[in-house]
Amino acid sequence: MPDPRVNPPSDPPTLEPELQSVLEQEEECLQRVLTHDIERRGREDDRREVDYDTQLLDLRDEIAASRAEDAPPLLEQMERLQAIATQQRKFTKGTIDPRCPYFGRMVLTEEDRKREVLVGRSTYLDTKSDIRIVDWRDAPVSRLFYRYREGDEYEEEFGGRDVDGVVTVRRSVSIVDQELRRVVSPQGTLIRDRSNTWRAGGNNLKLKGGEGTAARADSLRKPGKLGVGESGDISDDKHLKEITALIDPKQFDVITQPDSGLVVIQGGAGSGKTTIGLHRLAYLAYRDPRRFRPDRMLIVVFNDALARYISQILPALDVEGVAVTTYESLAAEQRKNQLPELPKGYSDETPPAVTRVKKHPALLRALDNYVSALELEFEGRVAGVLEGDDPAALDAARGTWQHGEGRPTVHRLNAFNRWLSDRPREVSRKQRTSLHREVGLFLERAKDVVGAWAEVLGNGPELAKVFEQHSPGELTEQQLSRAHTWCTNRCALILNKLEEDAEPASPDDEGDETEFVDGVAAEVIRLDTEDDSLLLRLWQKLRGPMMKPRKREAIIYEHVLIDEAQDLSPIELAVVMGMVSRAQSVTLAGDVAQRLHMDNGFTGWTNLLGELGLDHTEVAPLKVSYRSTAEIIEFSREVLGDLAPEEEPEAIRNGAPVELFRFAHIGDAAGFLAEALSELIQNEPRASVAVIARHPEQADMIYDGLQKAETPNLRRVADQDFLFRPGIDVTDVRQVKGLEFDYVVVVECSDSSFPTDAASRHLLHIAATRAAHQLWLVTSSKPSQLLPQSLRDRGF
Repeated sequence: MPDPRVNPPSDPPTLEPELQSVLEQEEECLQRVLTHDIERRGREDDRREVDYDTQLLDLRDEIAASRAEDAPPLLEQMERLQAIATQQRKFTKGTIDPRCPYFGRMVLTEEDRKREVLVGRSTYLDTKSDIRIVDWRDAPVSRLFYRYREGDEYEEEFGGRDVDGVVTVRRSVSIVDQELRRVVSPQGTLIRDRSNTWRAGGNNLKLKGGEGTAARADSLRKPGKLGVGESGDISDDKHLKEITALIDPKQFDVITQPDSGLVVIQGGAGSGKTTIGLHRLAYLAYRDPRRFRPDRMLIVVFNDALARYISQILPALDVEGVAVTTYESLAAEQRKNQLPELPKGYSDETPPAVTRVKKHPALLRALDNYVSALELEFEGRVAGVLEGDDPAALDAARGTWQHGEGRPTVHRLNAFNRWLSDRPREVSRKQRTSLHREVGLFLERAKDVVGAWAEVLGNGPELAKVFEQHSPGELTEQQLSRAHTWCTNRCALILNKLEEDAEPASPDDEGDETEFVDGVAAEVIRLDTEDDSLLLRLWQKLRGPMMKPRKREAIIYEHVLIDEAQDLSPIELAVVMGMVSRAQSVTLAGDVAQRLHMDNGFTGWTNLLGELGLDHTEVAPLKVSYRSTAEIIEFSREVLGDLAPEEEPEAIRNGAPVELFRFAHIGDAAGFLAEALSELIQNEPRASVAVIARHPEQADMIYDGLQKAETPNLRRVADQDFLFRPGIDVTDVRQVKGLEFDYVVVVECSDSSFPTDAASRHLLHIAATRAAHQLWLVTSSKPSQLLPQSLRDRGF
């Protein structure tokens, strides 16, 4: 007799015949590839390829040590070996990654001929075994996988010839450790759950989630129930999932843009803009590995959490070793390296008006004006020396000076100095002596970056003029006056300190700049954080590229990816752009709806690119949101109000409604959440949850309440120290930019925390769009007016 306490095992669900056929085809294909790989490895153990590289190195050393008459035959032998080695590489079959040999499968029909093409991370061709795996980054035929759907006719050019046909079969698969885990096809989605049972999922499964994670109308939880059910595709690893197979045609076009010039990716929360930017970086590195070496590429992100997140997924994209940093860290490090004599610390008392002035696009014009005035003054001095004596000499001098227009001032002065030395007949000895003296004086001024910085910030009338020309009425006279007074005082303190110091400090010296007078601490000399950008931009304009410490080698990157670019000011972006080679291979990814800083001078992509002199650059919009449900996307768009972008994002799935819960006190809210979160973690132990407050103090209060209630897997994240693992992270909204969680609870979503100003709209939008599956809002006072009226009316 069966034990009544034990639930009998349920029969596995029966797949429809069409889906069963799809599954059998994909399992047969995988088994065929894996079997072939085992047999191939056995054959390769018996015959190893000749190591021509070692032979070439030996020949090189032999040529270096040989006599002149013996070198020609050795060189001839070296050329012959080089040709053979090139041919070997050309016809090599490549390798198969047995853990995940491919992620896409197509069957192409061209006239009466059918061929199977697999898409993976490397190319492997064995036509005798009818196995063709092509690299998604390189092979022309891989374009078909991203640009066409099953049943589509195509017409492309491969190898100089036109090819047309039909994509008879197109499926994406997930293979983990040689095991088929998921199949996505037009006929439906198949998912293997943790019990190794195949189940049918939704047709719209894309980047995240699995069966059961997108709630349907007949399975939505009652209000007050957190969680939509977990199945086999919710992972313990909360890092970026494998999405290469799921790139859509629009995203593929962005990834494969030419390797020169600027690409701007505008995408809403969860649209994949960061992922697409990373895949573009991987694509460039694959296409030209010598130019786009890891040490010649840079990724700039918004916060330290995102920097750690991206660093851990780069190896999966074959671009391990690329530096990932925040702009603040990059600017601080470079300013300390280039100008080690300046104070190391930063003021925490900088007035808002000063921050706004120093980040404003008008100040970028002020820096340009200073450099232009200096160069124009030098040109006038040259004319003063040569004018009236020899018009030909004056024309030659002007031509030489103007030929370097656009280059850093020091470079132009050095080039002019060389011209003077190389053309002794064009100017007299006396004139040459006078001009050499002028060059020396102006070189000294051009190299004085700190002096230039102080002069720009200290020139009140010029600042007022620039702001009136650039943005009339945007800052009041009082705000400009207050900022000018602060800057003048700070600049004077620093200049006086530099004059007193006999020796500059070491770049590694993090000592305190506090001085003591009669045993009493005097005023601490500090820079404003925004000064780093001003100083570095002036360095670039006056002196040229920044230099690596000790090596004295220019810091030039071949490609830079800047994520969340809307939160950098035009001056900050100009600094990063100034670190890129002349080809200006740059990818900007961002979202105008997710602004975290309202004082950085960002007013839209068109204006930003115009400030940088790139107003003809096309912005590539990504419209599909792969992260959040339609309910979350609709809510977050309503929160933005008039600030919402014109392009409405497209959701790929529906889910649980957004819910609002009201309480009399935050302690009541903590008790309610503790019970709901404990139940969620018990039912879905692999879920990631973010409890997000507007302010850190509110996060502390709710964390204390949850901790007293012994809520499991609870973490307080106050300084970007996310673990990217299942559990509950209690944090504030400024910590979560760019991250994703299965569930999000926004606490104290009240009128006082989220008023109707633009900053609050953007911050609540950011918090809400961190959620993939379900969003709750909690308040212990009057709900924010940013919430839709219907939600405020039905709040519990």
